[in-house]
Amino acid sequence: MTEEKSKNKKLQLLLADLQGKELTKQLEAVESLRSHGDETTIEALLDTWAATKSEELKFEIEDLLNTIKFTTVPKQIMTFLHNPKYAAQKLMLLSSIWNSGLDYLDHIADLVAIACESELLEVFEVETIIENLEGVPSDEVLNEALVILGNYLNAHKNESSPKIDLLLQIGVMLKRMNDE
Repeated sequence: MTEEKSKNKKLQLLLADLQGKELTKQLEAVESLRSHGDETTIEALLDTWAATKSEELKFEIEDLLNTIKFTTVPKQIMTFLHNPKYAAQKLMLLSSIWNSGLDYLDHIADLVAIACESELLEVFEVETIIENLEGVPSDEVLNEALVILGNYLNAHKNESSPKIDLLLQIGVMLKRMNDE
């Protein structure tokens, strides 16, 4: 059996344990996925998180998502953030972005769009993500983010709320990045 087939078989067994009904096996699977998993396991982790009543299992899944280090993870996380099926996990996914330390510079416009359609706590998470990003995004990404934010704020110019205040704060950070 090739190394690739062996890895795939191990992943399939771990995912079967993760999606099973026995909490001990689920917890062991999450622990094993720390070293044997990759970005393809995120969906199963999110589905298990949504299905379980175990706070311990939820915590372990969140911790894994916060520490996963594959460079292909940001694209996957952004896909799940845009999927309404995972709306209940949006806050957890946003938190995993700044906890993981992975590079999300190319996703700032998506993050701003998510903030515009989100609740206050989620907007705060996006603000924290942008505030903690290292480096400067491309002009194209930054301009797209500014346009999205500008359009939203213009459409809500008569509103005054903590969400609007946070979005304005995000705008200030984006403009500062633009000036660098």
